[in-house]
Amino acid sequence: MARTKRETFYAILGVTKESTPETIEAIYLKELEFWERLQAAGVSEAQDKILELTRAYLTLADPEKRKDYDSQLDFEFVLLDGKAKDPEMEEAYDVYRLGHHKTYQEIISEFTRFREEMGDTLWILKKTTIYMVLNLLLYSGLVLLHSLWNETSETEKTISDSASGWGSGLFLILSGVGYLFFRFRFLKKELEKRKERRT
Repeated sequence: MARTKRETFYAILGVTKESTPETIEAIYLKELEFWERLQAAGVSEAQDKILELTRAYLTLADPEKRKDYDSQLDFEFVLLDGKAKDPEMEEAYDVYRLGHHKTYQEIISEFTRFREEMGDTLWILKKTTIYMVLNLLLYSGLVLLHSLWNETSETEKTISDSASGWGSGLFLILSGVGYLFFRFRFLKKELEKRKERRT
């Protein structure tokens, strides 16, 4: 598939996002005059350029349309200031849009929801990883303490080994139960709070 090049309305008019309406109008009129002269001279591309300039101007000259347009440009996952972060991302966006017959706003909503869900999944993974690492460190500490224990007799060594075996099993069971409680009770409530803060 041929790769497309996207230009923002700002780039078409040769202005920046910080340009005032007066500046945009002045530049538009200047460009329009130039291309109208070329159109009168018979340059075939002039008409398309005039339509492109006018479309850009009508969007940026209207405060509401400009605000809506800017919000689309700020969607960082798909476009960055109107241009894809890389050509493959832009092509993927076009394929997705055409294949699903959806508007730009619908795609933005879907990707925003996907990004939020992915963020929640990574947050849960991070918290559970911390829990598991802390459990591993605690277990390693207990094993180290046991190995440093100096037994004075064979009887005490047998009792210590037996206690160590039972202790390890008990620790692993408690650790597993603790994980289930941490993951499905504590983190579930924290995740709900996280979603509430987002809305």
